[in-house]
Amino acid sequence: MFMNPFHIRAAIGLLQGIALYALYRASDHGGWLSLHPLLFSPLLLAAASLPLLCQTGLGVLRPSRLAAWLAGLALAVAVVGAHDRWRVGLEHAARSDLMPGALAILGVAMLLFIAWPLILAGESERRWRASYPAYFDTAWKLGLQLMFSGLFVGVFWLILNLGAELFALVGIDGLRRLIGEAEFAIPASTLALSAGLHLSDVRPGIIQGLRSLLLTLLSWLLPLLVLLVGAFLALLPFTGLNSLWKTGHASALLLGASGLLIFLLNTAYQDGSEQPGRVIRLSLRAACLLLAPLQALAAYALTLRVGQYGWSPDRVFAASLVILGACYAAGYGWAALRRQAGLAGVACANIGAAWLSLALLAAVLTPLADPARISVSSQLSRLQAGRVAAERFDFDFLRYRGLRYGHAALLRLKNDPGVDGAVRLKAGDALSEDKPLPKPPAQAVRPRGPAPLPAGFLAQDWKQAAKRTGELPSCLLDGRNECDAYVGDYSGGGKPEVLLAEKLAARLSLFQRNARGQWTLAATYDLPAACPAPLEALAAGQARAVPPRLPDLDAGGLRLRPRYPYAPQECPVAKK
Repeated sequence: MFMNPFHIRAAIGLLQGIALYALYRASDHGGWLSLHPLLFSPLLLAAASLPLLCQTGLGVLRPSRLAAWLAGLALAVAVVGAHDRWRVGLEHAARSDLMPGALAILGVAMLLFIAWPLILAGESERRWRASYPAYFDTAWKLGLQLMFSGLFVGVFWLILNLGAELFALVGIDGLRRLIGEAEFAIPASTLALSAGLHLSDVRPGIIQGLRSLLLTLLSWLLPLLVLLVGAFLALLPFTGLNSLWKTGHASALLLGASGLLIFLLNTAYQDGSEQPGRVIRLSLRAACLLLAPLQALAAYALTLRVGQYGWSPDRVFAASLVILGACYAAGYGWAALRRQAGLAGVACANIGAAWLSLALLAAVLTPLADPARISVSSQLSRLQAGRVAAERFDFDFLRYRGLRYGHAALLRLKNDPGVDGAVRLKAGDALSEDKPLPKPPAQAVRPRGPAPLPAGFLAQDWKQAAKRTGELPSCLLDGRNECDAYVGDYSGGGKPEVLLAEKLAARLSLFQRNARGQWTLAATYDLPAACPAPLEALAAGQARAVPPRLPDLDAGGLRLRPRYPYAPQECPVAKK
């Protein structure tokens, strides 16, 4: 007797939530996974993605084939996740974020989204290469399923939060506390996502109807884009290319225009089985021909930048997109020039580009074409060839953006006696832990209230302080985040103190001046989410010190401080 598909998907969603919560607990508060970033990143990527593929593959693949494909994809995801943390460098892993980097997250998402429809379509037709309509239907169904399931989860949480606030109005805070706990939030989210995937799967007619409506609407934007791109290319012989290169982002703009042209072209072409109207047909053929000059301009702009400044991670990504765009341009141009009805070559180009995308992703997400490795090698060759002087060379790029490859390159430059003395000195400075970071911009720390910031607070070497006290607000280190600063006597000691409220973190950091005149982190305070009351009180000068709930303990000459169990505080209701 077979289980109900909903029960299977619900069980998978619940197991996924349990697995994600277990990873969260094992990596938080000094858990054992916090010391193994090479293990945590692959496990997290696999637990977040593979259960979704399993649920969308139910009913399409036989259980044995589904398990085999998921095992193969799990191996690929593990390789990407482990490489993402390895490239950071094991010497930095203990103090780096355990979470996978943006490159790994986006890369795994794209890799699976491209590979899974190819697998499902092939398995549904029981052949290695399926028909193009099968690829088209599977890819759009998967994309719309994920989109509407994500929307379902968002509305699910909106309702839960609304209900929690309604109960709070009558003094019942249990629901608000419950939905704020990770033990509930993570499994509830995965269960809701499973429900959304199931509902969108058992009603295929709804998905097909929404897809038809969406594709019809978007296809009528193709003529407008073709008109604008055609006018732009027609004006270039008269305006020249100098104004285009002066923008500094011509490659990105041209690649973006190419990507949008490819997307809208496919919304009009669809699966190739229907003949659109005359305007759409002419726009389709014109779009196929316009893609080649756009890609040629993007490749030329990228070549100029690489020739001037060498490779950087962004330029490596751009080169991958240029290669992929060239595949589309060649296939679409060939289809348009053949003058066959229906532009049959577009389907072949799309299938070829999908496989090429997988190859490019596999190269970029592994050491084979790691953007950091290629960039470090390029910049080093420019330095050694004398194309850039040591005074103008960006050694900080090697240390902070070159990851383990840049660190190894700096070590070679520092220790190689055949290298110029100035280069060796600058490489040693870049490697030195005592090298001060650039001072944060003044606008990163903004005083609030009547009292100004104490003299010397921003001028202090906060990097050295971070080595002694641990994590500090990023507004003091590199200015990536902004902080509001409140000056006052918050501990009752009669001396000015500084409270920093980080913009992107619900946390306060209290700084005090020690006997040597140095500012040190004395305490941190967690704030309830979306609660302006504490900050309003600080701005009004109404914050005050209160006695601790439990005293410190003197045991064996050590002063032991209490660590309270985690209990989220409630935001006070504003008085009317």
